[in-house]
Amino acid sequence: MPYIFFAIALSILSLLHWAVYRFLFRVFNIQNRKSRARAYLILLIMPIGFIASAFFTIGQENSLSRLLYVIFGLWFGFLINFLLAILLFWFLVFLFKIFKTNLDKLLLSRVLFAISVIFLIFGFWNAYTPRVKNISVEIKDLPLAWQGAKIVHLSDLHLGRAMGPKFLEGVVDKVNNLNPDLVVITGDLFDGMGGDISRFNQGLNNIKSKHGIYYITGNHEIYSGVDRAFETLKKTNIIALDDKIVEIDGLQLIGSSFPEFNEEKNFKEILKSDENFSLEKPAILLAHSPSDVFAQQDGNVSHNNIYWMPNVDFSQAQELGIDLQLSGHTHKGQIFPFNFVTKLIFKGYDYGLHRIGDFQIYISSGTGVWGPTIRTGSWSEIVAIELK
Repeated sequence: MPYIFFAIALSILSLLHWAVYRFLFRVFNIQNRKSRARAYLILLIMPIGFIASAFFTIGQENSLSRLLYVIFGLWFGFLINFLLAILLFWFLVFLFKIFKTNLDKLLLSRVLFAISVIFLIFGFWNAYTPRVKNISVEIKDLPLAWQGAKIVHLSDLHLGRAMGPKFLEGVVDKVNNLNPDLVVITGDLFDGMGGDISRFNQGLNNIKSKHGIYYITGNHEIYSGVDRAFETLKKTNIIALDDKIVEIDGLQLIGSSFPEFNEEKNFKEILKSDENFSLEKPAILLAHSPSDVFAQQDGNVSHNNIYWMPNVDFSQAQELGIDLQLSGHTHKGQIFPFNFVTKLIFKGYDYGLHRIGDFQIYISSGTGVWGPTIRTGSWSEIVAIELK
């Protein structure tokens, strides 16, 4: 079955590449047979290049393999942008034909090509330039010690092949400049495709926070091995809140780890069985996916139903007295037009601050990126939350 899926995916990618190359022939007016043959040779290489480079970095991670991964990832960005340009090209051709107006197709294709390249350059810069997003959240019966306090929320850094130590250094500098009272990381800290992640230890240890740094797993830690991530974090100041609760000056911080493959969890029972949990005290939940992890059929939640069938009712979270949930995962689509897809899947709960009664949830667009190292559908962000 996996081979059939791979063959279908590769066939679709090849077809899309063929459409892009036809468009590029028009842009550059390529008529020479040898030039076209070289282009089609690249057509055979590019669809599998990104996949191959991803697996190559697992066993042979070095400067060259990471560079190839970024290059092939950028090509995927080109592919998406050019496909959009092709759709716009034929739409305009159709429009001009209806109104019986002359159109210079060569000029139009070149203009759209230039716009696609500029859009990609912007997306590459945007991916590596997270900005600080300031929000304020009111929590009922918030302890005096936390009034006016600042929580810095990081999510989806995807440290690994493309988002390296230099990127982390820039993020840490921005976090420390905010002088946070608490730092939380809601999953996908690591990229999840192997490689040496211990090289990030020093950078992670440079994060400064008055009440500590707390972390939960996301789906990408599952892919590379949760134990591997936990072992790495033991050498840092980061505390893994693995289905546990910690109380800090009257504020409950609850960690909900992402379920592993073939694992079912009953987060509701886990929470109620913890003697540290209290319905009377304000509570902040860290959950990678923006869904109600307590509200699942038969009381259990699995990797697949949290990933593919997110429950955004949040009634159980409200019943259990959760005041604020911090999540990520969606990247807000990351690459245009996939931001519309995440909005549809998560029924509007794919980004930003939402309030339902006394319950609130903030979904981050993520601090880093996964796959193609571009962001054209959303901003990379570091969220600074002022509690009130």
